[in-house]
Amino acid sequence: MNEEIGKKNNEKHEVEYRTAIDFLSGYNGKINSLSNQLNFLTAPSYQPTLLSAISGMQNQLSTFNTFEGMLPKFDKHAVISPALDLSRNATLAFSGLSTLDIVNNLASVISKNYTPWYDETIAKNSLFVGSGYSMGLEIAKSSHSLADLIGSQNLSAFSVQSCFAKATEFSLFAEKSLSTFAWADIGSRIGLNDISKNQISESFLGLSTDYSGLLKSFGANPSSFIEISPSLTKLVPIEYFSGANFLEMISVEEDITTEEELLKNEIQYENEYSLNLYLPKIHSGLLNMWKGAIETYNSNNSDKVRQFTVSIRELFGHLMHRLAPDDEVAKWSTDPSNYDNGKLTRAARLHYICRNISSKPFNKFVDKDIKATIEFISIFQEGTHSIESNFTPQQLVAIKSKAETTLKFLLEIEFSTNN
Repeated sequence: MNEEIGKKNNEKHEVEYRTAIDFLSGYNGKINSLSNQLNFLTAPSYQPTLLSAISGMQNQLSTFNTFEGMLPKFDKHAVISPALDLSRNATLAFSGLSTLDIVNNLASVISKNYTPWYDETIAKNSLFVGSGYSMGLEIAKSSHSLADLIGSQNLSAFSVQSCFAKATEFSLFAEKSLSTFAWADIGSRIGLNDISKNQISESFLGLSTDYSGLLKSFGANPSSFIEISPSLTKLVPIEYFSGANFLEMISVEEDITTEEELLKNEIQYENEYSLNLYLPKIHSGLLNMWKGAIETYNSNNSDKVRQFTVSIRELFGHLMHRLAPDDEVAKWSTDPSNYDNGKLTRAARLHYICRNISSKPFNKFVDKDIKATIEFISIFQEGTHSIESNFTPQQLVAIKSKAETTLKFLLEIEFSTNN
């Protein structure tokens, strides 16, 4: 009887999530369409209709958070998962930022330097939705003429609105992933042992705590959101979604939706583009390491899972040492807590990499995100001898995507704040 009630509740929650997802997907679909028009319809004759379209999207901000009423009502989030309640709080925090007053207030500040926001939320929309890299560069160069055409305030407001809407969608998908399995069942699909289960549970719960904390800090002080590069704030919910989806993949049979697959494809494409762009700027050997790992991943080698995860973990280590060399970190801080048995800690290197970001909640999130990713990789690396045959192609894609989004996150921090 209890199992039947539980099944009916799960079906009810699935329908409710579907309704909320359809709402957000439709909203973001309009934003994507308008972004493409802003990129390509740059003649003055289009100014009245573009302004009208932007005004229409802004008017819809008054109804944006109505999707909150569509979300499933859980009696006790923590009974399902202690991370689920934290994830719900984060989703609501992103939604709470999407009001006309907040968007316009933030836009009035970034309109003085709107190019980074335009690049990340409008120009890249066409770059990654199918126009090609060279065309994307040409679009990015048009930001000044576009601002002259429709006004920097309008362009900035739409950029902020786009960022919040997309972030809310990713956050909702993360919440949905966490709602599909009981916390005690983490890793049940791949036979995860209790020690690994406890490690991954603890690390992801820590990540969830700091993800929720970061979003709450934005809600309490919206201006703090635009003090961080838009290339980084857009990656925060993507990082969290990638982790939550990975847990779902290894814990329960996933009910895959078209909208979610499209988001995953978008993430994978952006990852490949960014790693090809950034890694050789740090060192050509890093790009070769990543390509070698991908070649192994795509092979028919019976030991490919272990070899791939070993290569990716080594790449993380080499990248962090390149971004935070021992001598440079030592010059930056003499704090003895940076060392463990005479060696720099991972946390010290991360603090150095994030040294030009003043947001403590953001830095805490990065620290927990790296820790969780390393734990995820370790599961595949150390457990492959006994459970490799249980890995599905979707699970392998999930760990690959999580590793690559985090590599991209580190590189974006380096190139957006330290150069």
